[in-house]
Amino acid sequence: MKNGERARAGRDSPAEPGPAVVGREAEIAEIRSRVAADRSHGSVLVVEGDPGAGKSVLLDLAVRLTRDTGQRVLRAVGSESETPLAFAGLHQLLRPVLRSLDGLPARQRSALRTALGLAEDAGDAEHTDHADHADHASPPDALLVGLAVLTLLSDLSEPAPLLVVVDDAQWIDRASLDVLSFLARRMAGEPVTLLMGVRAAAVLPGFDKGYERLEIGPLSGDAANRLLDEQPKRPTGRTRARILREAAGNPLALVELARAAADREPEGSGVEGPLPVTDRLEGIFARHLRHLPEATRRALLLLAAADAADAPAAA
Repeated sequence: MKNGERARAGRDSPAEPGPAVVGREAEIAEIRSRVAADRSHGSVLVVEGDPGAGKSVLLDLAVRLTRDTGQRVLRAVGSESETPLAFAGLHQLLRPVLRSLDGLPARQRSALRTALGLAEDAGDAEHTDHADHADHASPPDALLVGLAVLTLLSDLSEPAPLLVVVDDAQWIDRASLDVLSFLARRMAGEPVTLLMGVRAAAVLPGFDKGYERLEIGPLSGDAANRLLDEQPKRPTGRTRARILREAAGNPLALVELARAAADREPEGSGVEGPLPVTDRLEGIFARHLRHLPEATRRALLLLAAADAADAPAAA
């Protein structure tokens, strides 16, 4: 595949779907190819999809397959609460290997330690006085920070290929994203694979073009039915048809709506009124709604109000 192309995963590769992964054979094959033990050069793959589409499940698979071969994995997960904190994502990513910073060239080591809030002369990062250092440190040199991380990952990948996974990248702080983008443009000759998980339509500075993308779309009708069949209490009849229609191929929605319907109607065939929504499903999509344009949120609120007004008559 060429830079910028959509990744077309081979369907003839063996796959190990793992728990609750249905209808993703092509995507699994692509992930397996990315973490193959014999990879000798760098690659970047942006895994994108709607909330609940299965991005994290696929990234978990990549981590598991890599660790099964004895290779090292560095991983970070974006958090909305840490988005304003410069280098928070980078600190999370590098925390397991902070002791390796001592082997970096002096200027790179100093810049990276400053970025991560570590004392200049600390040999053991766990005993660093972060607050005192932050009071006296000048802003780190962005180029030196990027070079330091590139050198560090290059050193870490010498014994065996390295996998770097960043999930919910749309919430990674901008300073860390800039470092990751710097790495992505310079690690072609290193045995390092970078997987970036991001929500569909999210803006990811530095990764908006020029990199291969694996789009995690809705499940096919057949796959959606198979996923419902695997649930502890599989829905039937009208309830099943409504779940298929309202979930629109979203795996998380299929599973959660089936679970909620089973709790409300043990027989699974006659739920009346609006389908119940689990706390997990509501929480995930509520967070997504906060990032929509104001006009879109207002329209959705009006639709929800209209739906609620109709509910008593349907119940």
